[in-house]
Amino acid sequence: MTDLNTLPAEEQKAIEARRAYQRQWRAANKDKVREHNRRFWLKKAAEQQEGRQNNEA
Repeated sequence: MTDLNTLPAEEQKAIEARRAYQRQWRAANKDKVREHNRRFWLKKAAEQQEGRQNNEA
């Protein structure tokens, strides 16, 4: 994550506004966030399984 203390004030405000919007969106769309996380971890598990199979061959 970016250290806000090293950025100019206007960039700090822009980043904070973006983060606030994203927090609000995630809170309002818990089902979408949950489904995205589920697909992400299914994909990661499949990648790991594929990696294990390639190492065994």
